[in-house]
Amino acid sequence: MSQWTNVSLPLKRRPLPRPGRVEVWLTDLDDLPLDAGPTGLTRRERVVKRRIQQRFVSRLLLGSYLGVPGKSVEVKRNRYDKPELGGDLARSGLQFNLSHSGRWLAVALTRGQDVGVDIEQDRTLPRAADLAQRFFIGPDVASIVELDEPERSRCFLRQWTAREALIKAVGCGIAGSIGQIAMDCDPAEIHQIPADWPQDWQLLQPKWPGDLLGHVALPSDASLDLGCYWLQTAGQA
Repeated sequence: MSQWTNVSLPLKRRPLPRPGRVEVWLTDLDDLPLDAGPTGLTRRERVVKRRIQQRFVSRLLLGSYLGVPGKSVEVKRNRYDKPELGGDLARSGLQFNLSHSGRWLAVALTRGQDVGVDIEQDRTLPRAADLAQRFFIGPDVASIVELDEPERSRCFLRQWTAREALIKAVGCGIAGSIGQIAMDCDPAEIHQIPADWPQDWQLLQPKWPGDLLGHVALPSDASLDLGCYWLQTAGQA
């Protein structure tokens, strides 16, 4: 956890990220003292509650950078479901992206440049080799297939998050793009991207805590000034 700076509620006003800087926030939604949403245990009820929690935290963070209450933050989505600021707040140049896995929510923020983030909880996938051969191209496919468990699933999830972060940064659909990205296995090094993508990209791999795996994607000409923040919500009002 040494790379992560602890920040507690209530959030104070934060300066917009300076050019070339990316700030990544992580929070444990199970610690969030938010009673909104359904309290049942069905899958649908759990999904709805998680979405409410994610919306609350993401708008709270955005509001702290924009100097407005979280409820005043307008978020719209493009045709591929990439979130963007709407209304007058879009003039700030603040760009952001979200990813969630289980109890965890990650939010990446930059100013004046696209950003994508994707996380997954480390777990064993019964068909990791089949999935790699189905969805991936490039040298990492053979590397994944040849590994034994649990490293095979771990390597697949690393590569999946790398590709997802890139696709989310570009803001395009996964179906037509994931099979055109080629990478080395670990660390993820980009060998090929879709020909119609407007620029080259790079990947960051923060030192995620616990059982998390994930990547952050930025344009290749962006500097590598990374700040990591752990939003502590347990016991906070």
